[in-house]
Amino acid sequence: MTFPCHTIVSVAVWVILLASAHFAGGVVSGEDWPQWRGPHSDGISRETGLSTDWGEKLPRLVWQRPLGLGFSSFSVSDGRLYTLAASDGVESLYCLDAKSGETLWEVPTGKTYQDRQGGNGPRSTPTVVGDIVYGLGAEGELLCLDKKTGEPHWRRNVLDDFKGKNLRWGVSTSPYLDEDRLLVNVGAKGASIVAFEPKKGDVLWQTLDDVAGYATPIRIEVAGPEGEVVPELVFFCGRALVGVSPQDGSEHWRHEWLTTSDMNIATPIYDPKTRILFVSAARKTGRCSAYRLTAKDGTVTSEMVYTNKEMRNHYNGCILLGSYIYGFDNSILKCIRLETGEAMWSDRSVGKGSLVAAQGHLFVLGERGDLGVIEATPAEYREKGRFTALKSRRAWTPPALANGHLYIRDLENAACVDISAR
Repeated sequence: MTFPCHTIVSVAVWVILLASAHFAGGVVSGEDWPQWRGPHSDGISRETGLSTDWGEKLPRLVWQRPLGLGFSSFSVSDGRLYTLAASDGVESLYCLDAKSGETLWEVPTGKTYQDRQGGNGPRSTPTVVGDIVYGLGAEGELLCLDKKTGEPHWRRNVLDDFKGKNLRWGVSTSPYLDEDRLLVNVGAKGASIVAFEPKKGDVLWQTLDDVAGYATPIRIEVAGPEGEVVPELVFFCGRALVGVSPQDGSEHWRHEWLTTSDMNIATPIYDPKTRILFVSAARKTGRCSAYRLTAKDGTVTSEMVYTNKEMRNHYNGCILLGSYIYGFDNSILKCIRLETGEAMWSDRSVGKGSLVAAQGHLFVLGERGDLGVIEATPAEYREKGRFTALKSRRAWTPPALANGHLYIRDLENAACVDISAR
């Protein structure tokens, strides 16, 4: 449970690395993966030179190692991996060498979060910007560190500072940098959403009373009929979907979104062409909904397009490619049409899992450790190879894809898989 682009440049654009990355075994035209759901916050890599047909030759396992407990995914920057894990009762932010998996440094973030039902350890994914890495522990410890050395610039506990209550499965949202604002869904009264000054950690603004969700926010640009474009932050809080102004946190719109145990986990998806915002959640109240956003007079309005049960995301979100959404409806991999919610195909063969996308393909990690590649087409399910990368029952963490390699983990172990075409 990880439970995880716009012209006014955000971190998602600053950190794109378009270069040739040389690893043993191949050369790809790649990019880094510096935050939750990648450089564009959408689960999609734009790199090329990847192997997308594993029928004759499977990808190579480069390294595998015990890491520590947790479900934090990887951020990748300049040949280093950043994640959170817990060992010997202590939770830490780790920096690993991407080629070898060797630990370069680690900085404690607090005691190990305890969850006997799902698994102990941290859930959030670090965010890397320039020479800085931001991390958020499962007990609310927010850190700003030098990415090369791990030396702290500042740290504070967001639950203590705002008198917030931790979630049933621990703080899981990832810190999100939008221009000069570091955003966190804290979930406290009067401070549900907090914007911090990135260099010092001072509060820029705080707003709303919503309990926190497990999802990471996104920044979008919403267009209107007269050509107006309004920037918007979208937060999937514990009991509501809300849109606020990046400048001061003022609320533009909201929709009540009640789910079992406040389990709003999946990151929202926005399509600027249709102006449709898509969200989904699972459990007994599982469903998906689509809303059309419109900019007018400096604000944004939202109206529902549809809601149905065709997509019910549990611990991971969906990916939008073209006009179609790909994701896990609980344990069923599905393709649905974004504008109507109509199911195009479904397949149970990989079981429940998570996914990222590149080169028109889905790279899927099943919770039992199977790694597969599937062509992203609405026509039918087209699997093009699969193998067991981790022997696991809790490979719940979404992969990170950077420079021809997939970085994967389960509750206890981490691995690097070379998927470059070679």
